[in-house]
Amino acid sequence: MSGPAKGKGDLDTVVLKHASGATAEIYLWGATLTSYKTPDGTERIFCSPAAIFDGKKAVRGGIPLVFPQFGQPDKAMAQHGVARISTWTVAKVEDSSEASVAMFTLSDNLETLVKWNHAFQLEYTVVLTAMSLKVTLKVINSGHSPFSFNFLLHTYLQIPDISSATVCGLNGRTYVDKVAGGDPKLESSLEVTLPSYTDRVYVGDVPMPKDIVVKGVGGVPLFALINEASVGVETKAVDMVIWNPYEEASPGDLPPPAFKEFVCVEPGLVNAFAGLPPSGTAEISQKIIPL
Repeated sequence: MSGPAKGKGDLDTVVLKHASGATAEIYLWGATLTSYKTPDGTERIFCSPAAIFDGKKAVRGGIPLVFPQFGQPDKAMAQHGVARISTWTVAKVEDSSEASVAMFTLSDNLETLVKWNHAFQLEYTVVLTAMSLKVTLKVINSGHSPFSFNFLLHTYLQIPDISSATVCGLNGRTYVDKVAGGDPKLESSLEVTLPSYTDRVYVGDVPMPKDIVVKGVGGVPLFALINEASVGVETKAVDMVIWNPYEEASPGDLPPPAFKEFVCVEPGLVNAFAGLPPSGTAEISQKIIPL
């Protein structure tokens, strides 16, 4: 049965346990999902062996939630915003034969208002089935004035070896190559490889779900990813961030050779800020289907 548990650092978590044997673990700190295992017990999400679970620092790995900024355009706010460094509330945990579901909420508070002076409510829903994991982040403008924001699901996928990994489904998109100075380029490859430090933002091109496939050694498919975004009733084209720091850019809580074991494939609205009027809503979701 799914329910509350204790994780590393004695932090509060919710563990989802589906009847199929699939499991997922989500920390209330940052609402960060740190584990997703398929019914065969295989771990599908990477979490750094040196991740810090102290309720102060963002967890390195899993699926950190990025809101309301991507990166740090506002230097007065933490990199990637306030969502991943706040304690969330459990709104519900439910089991059924079809799915195990958990929802978490976060609203503006004294700590967030000091960093970002806007009223908001976030709802994060995790749906675990025998075949997949779907995560959805919903933003609600609960204030009286519009605001601009980014949001993103910073997904770390567990893979055998980054040097053999490819990401398919990005050809034809323009991307910003942050490693090469931020110049826009056009992706012509059917399969994007990551032979070295990679940090790219692929700009969303079509406002409809587009499957991304991640392959491993020998071109074996590992994951299919379905990514969707909306603002109000309007479906939005999803930006995709592809990231792996290799040794040269690995932060202190990601000691080499840990970089070899993951690829970040992250859906969001991050190439430009999106606007949200009072009472407006926006959603970003990713369905992870291990193959």
